[in-house]
Order: sequence, then structure tokens, then C-alpha cells
Amino acid sequence: MGKRRRSSSDGLNAQGSHLLRRVFPLLQRIADNSVGRDKAHNRRLGYAQYAALVLVGLFNPVLASARALVAASGAKGVRKLTGGGKVSLGSFSEAASVFDPELLAPLVEKFKQELRDKRSREAIEAGHAVTTSLAERLTAIDATVLSTLPGLASDSKRMKRWRMHVCLQVQSGVVEDWRLTEEPSRPGRSERDQAGAMLPAEAAGLYLLDRGYRSAKLFNQIVEAGGDYVARCNRNEGRSVGESAELSAAARALGVVADEPVEYGGSKSQRVDHPLRRVTLVPPVDRPSSARQGRPRTDQTGRDELVLVTTLLDLPAEGVVALYEERWTIELFFRFLKHTLGCQKLLSTKTQGVQLQLYCALLAALLLALACGRSITKRQFEMVCLRLAGWADDEDLAQAFGIPPP
Repeated sequence: MGKRRRSSSDGLNAQGSHLLRRVFPLLQRIADNSVGRDKAHNRRLGYAQYAALVLVGLFNPVLASARALVAASGAKGVRKLTGGGKVSLGSFSEAASVFDPELLAPLVEKFKQELRDKRSREAIEAGHAVTTSLAERLTAIDATVLSTLPGLASDSKRMKRWRMHVCLQVQSGVVEDWRLTEEPSRPGRSERDQAGAMLPAEAAGLYLLDRGYRSAKLFNQIVEAGGDYVARCNRNEGRSVGESAELSAAARALGVVADEPVEYGGSKSQRVDHPLRRVTLVPPVDRPSSARQGRPRTDQTGRDELVLVTTLLDLPAEGVVALYEERWTIELFFRFLKHTLGCQKLLSTKTQGVQLQLYCALLAALLLALACGRSITKRQFEMVCLRLAGWADDEDLAQAFGIPPP
């Protein structure tokens, strides 16, 4: 029999469905994590099977709850994939308190490094030298709220909330660091505190910060570590210490109205101790902008202003605005995490269980990035899920990703 002709979708399939299945055998490294805590020696649901079931749920939108995963755990295909038998709801719920989420961190780091290496090879093959340009340094820090029982306002007393803090490398889309804190926040667990904790010892990045992170302490911490930042602040924050620079035609077209050196902070202990400039923008009505939430504000005056403070003293004002608008990348990541991977619906009401789910979601996101080599839409993700479930073939998958026929 002759060799089958290689189709244009074979590469995607080999890097797609096969790659997505790679993680399941690797989970066996943590299979015995719960043994030491199992005093009765009767536990059947191991760490590896639990994490594998969560991953199965991420790639099957139908399995959007703990009960659904438990019911599916008895299916032959699921048992073969996860390496275990049918589990009970009690065991699945209890597992969130038994397994250590941090044991998944090395696995996440493994695939993060693979993604970095892959993109470095692609850059070299494309003839692009690795540089230390502003684009290479861009890092966004932000947080999003996750909650149980979303949408049930009448049941707010039973609703639990967490805040996921993320440090995202903008150009690669890789989550460099993340933390989970319970809501409401306590002293030491605010967004600013968590941002400071996620900064590396040598923070050579260029950090994009939303209004909730404006803090002289955080600003000083970034600069002391060797980094820069572009941060949004409120109107009239900072004291002008000089005249506005002459604005270019490009800056005026964007709506920039001022570009001036400022001092920021109150008392000496809460004051920015490095040179700073403030760029103020009032965007034209016909131009999309980070200054507004999708529409011009007519009900609240001043809400359309975008006021940015930055350590980048030599970059033109229009460049500062363009850099800050790259912060939208992290908002897209949160949307992908919640709406595409389904983390808007939490599988556990325990903090440890939410951490386990988020680690598995990060694994899924990295595997998809390795498989597809680019950002993926919700429709494309659905086709990947159908391919893994056997409802779609390679041709359907290739068509969804725009791969031309052979």
C-alpha cells in the first residue's frame, strides 16, 4: 500500500490534538501527592486523575461543573485518557483540600519554556534578531475577579470571590507570574501589594498599569529594580513642574492636550523619587480609545480623559499612548480564560480548588499556543474541542484555522 499523501492539516493535527494529549502522562509525576495525607489508605482518586479530569472539562464545554465531570469520569474514553476509574462527587469535592496546587507549577514552567523557545526559533528563521526594544519589554499587570454562583445576586451571602493577579508578557502572551487572593482583600493583599510581589528582582520590563495600581511605592519599586512603567492615574494627580512640551501633529490627532514634567506623591515617604512626565489625552469622539469603555461618556464629565504618567522621558507622546493601549492584551487574556476556557464557572468553593483549576487553565492555554502558534478564537477553540472528542476531522480543523487545501 502506498504512503498516504500528507495533507496541509497534518501538521496542525500533530501539533494540535497530539500535543494536547501530552500533558496527561506527565501528570503521573504527581500521582502520589495525596498518599501521605490519606490516613485511612482508601483514596482512589489521585492527583493525576483529578487534574486530568479538570483538563478534560476545559476542552469539553459540555462538562462545565463538578457534577458533570464526575458523571463523565465513568465513560470508557475518559477513563482511558485520565488513567482512573469512575469517581464520586464527594471524592472530587474533597480533592480540592487534599492536593497541593503548586505541584503543577513545574509543568506550567516546562510548557512556558517550550513556547519561548519555539517563538525564538521562529524569530530566527524569519530573520528577526532578538532585541531589547520597548515591544520586547512590554509587561502588563492587572487582576480579575472570579466568583462562585455568578449571576445569582439574591444569593450574595453564599457567593465567594477571589482575585487573580497576573503579570503578562505582552508580545509573547506568556503569563510570567500570577497570584490568587480571597476577596475582600486584606492588608498586604491589595492589587498594588500583589503587583510588587510579582516583580522580579531585576525588573527590566516596561510595565503597563491601570488606574488601580497608581502608587508611589510601587512606582519607586519598579525603577529601583531597573524597570520603566506607563501607568494611568486620575485627573489632576501629580503637580506640574514645567511647561508642556510642543506636541506633534500625530499627538494632536490622537487627542493629546498636554505633555509635561510632574512630581507625584504626597509626603516624602510616599513620593516618586525619579523624573516623571504626564501625558493627558482627550480622544476624539470618532476614535476608539482606552480612555473610554467602548463609548463616549455624556453622563459623567471628565471620564473620557486618559492621564498617563511614565518614566519614558524621550518617547514622543503619541508613542506613550500607543504603548499603554497594548495593555488591552491582558484584558483579552482574562476574557479567554473566563469565556473560552470556561473559568467563569468554578469547580470548587475552596481557594485551593480554584488554584488547581487555574493552573490547569494555564496549562491548556500554553498547549493551545504551542499547537496553534497564535491567538485562537472561540470558534476555533470549539473546533479543537470537537476534534479531540472525535466529532470533527483534520479537514474541519484545517478549515477552521484557514489552512488551504493540499
